[in-house]
Amino acid sequence: MIQHVTFQFVPRGKDRQSARSPSKTDICRCMQKGRKNIKITIAIALFLINCASFAQTNTALATVDSTEAITRLREGLVDSFNKGDVDRLLSHLDTNVVVIWQNGEVSRGRDGVRDYYNKMMKGDRPIVKEVNAKPEVLGRNIYGDWAVSWGKMNDDFRLTDGTDLPMNSLFTATIARRGDQWMVTAFHASVNAFDNPVMRVALKKIGRTAVWAGTAGGVVLGLILAKLFRRKKNDPA
Repeated sequence: MIQHVTFQFVPRGKDRQSARSPSKTDICRCMQKGRKNIKITIAIALFLINCASFAQTNTALATVDSTEAITRLREGLVDSFNKGDVDRLLSHLDTNVVVIWQNGEVSRGRDGVRDYYNKMMKGDRPIVKEVNAKPEVLGRNIYGDWAVSWGKMNDDFRLTDGTDLPMNSLFTATIARRGDQWMVTAFHASVNAFDNPVMRVALKKIGRTAVWAGTAGGVVLGLILAKLFRRKKNDPA
């Protein structure tokens, strides 16, 4: 019969002492270290949570502040535009602003916008006598230090010849934070290319011209035919 033999190593001297069972003091020390590590972990977790909450609060406050600042910018633009206060209007524009107007012209910089305004509404032969607008913002996206707004201008132009043009333009505005202010960096206004008041007025003028031309042509043709018939009657048989 085979017998199983088990060998057990028993340390001697110092090795015997190091292999002894842990004392109550050792256990207390380990527990104290564990508690200390747990406290440190909890403190770090609370710190991270507070940082996250603070960042979220700051982001929310920044968004609210940006929305209020952009709203004030819009109100200042509309008021100065309707009152014809060009200097105040230009103060809301970035120095490198780019504006595309309803007629397709492009103005670059504040001086370019001023030149366009003077050409259209001042000078010896102004084109526009009066303009009013009630912009309606349909949407706005804020991306930190810049934003995009779009909507309807609800604008009405009265020309120097008395023509009234309710344009109802659509617009897109790009605005950005410049220091402690928000300014317009780009603005684009457009109208329906296939159905707009300018086209309707042009078609009416073309129709009137065609009527007058047709009437005048008919009269001339009638005179010519009448003259020819008179000659035939006067000719001897």
